[in-house]
Amino acid sequence: MAAKYGLLSCFAVFLFLSSTHFAIAEGTEQKTKWLVPRTNITGPNPNDYECESARAADYYGIGVRLGIYFSWITGWVANSFVSGDIGGALDTNAIFLFANLVAMVRCTMTKVLTQLDCMMLMHLSGGTVFSVLSLWGYRTCHYPREGPKGIRHFGGFGTHLRLLLSMAVAIYGLWFWIIGIQPDTTEINVDAGPCRTVYTFMFAKVRADGGVRIFYIIICVGCVIYFGVMLLASSLALYARLAKAANLAKQGKWRTSTRLHYATGLYHKE
Repeated sequence: MAAKYGLLSCFAVFLFLSSTHFAIAEGTEQKTKWLVPRTNITGPNPNDYECESARAADYYGIGVRLGIYFSWITGWVANSFVSGDIGGALDTNAIFLFANLVAMVRCTMTKVLTQLDCMMLMHLSGGTVFSVLSLWGYRTCHYPREGPKGIRHFGGFGTHLRLLLSMAVAIYGLWFWIIGIQPDTTEINVDAGPCRTVYTFMFAKVRADGGVRIFYIIICVGCVIYFGVMLLASSLALYARLAKAANLAKQGKWRTSTRLHYATGLYHKE
């Protein structure tokens, strides 16, 4: 079972690694409210330009990408073989995911993020969510070893933090693929610059505003629904636990645990 999940995780990592390396752009100006596929002029010659913003190195430079890639590898090794390091690996990937999310949201609000920048960050975020990030431990070695009881290792603060981050990334991704990347029309693109069209990778070089856009919209909708249901269930569990705590407080049973029988959480050591 661990090998099966490991192969799936490796395939997801490969797909998103390829996406980040093959994502390229070709428009200068676009009449969108937030994102623009612009040409970043770097010199006086016609070929002195870049299709990403001047801050691209801070968003997804080689150092940033290597850090994320190595955190994926560490997470896969921990999930598949080293149960004691699962918590730390999940936290590391959650930190990188949080950093990507802040960069996307903040720089979109300040209108300094290009479509290419956003696509690269979305690929890196999606690689984390779909490869090694785990909410209830399904990708970890706890399930092959313990079966459904393996969920008892999860359900604490870290689980719900990852749930909120994944939900936020899915919502932003839905916005990006519906509004940030739109079909190429004369009403949207008014300049035929060298960075007019944004491309991505889906087993081949494809236009980001083509059919792959519909595919990503469907994926994001599914993620929003799934994470939304999980968030609702977690909220109900929190309400039930708070109600139990209030009831125990009224009875003066301070030493009785408020943990619900079906609630799960990391061990104190983890």
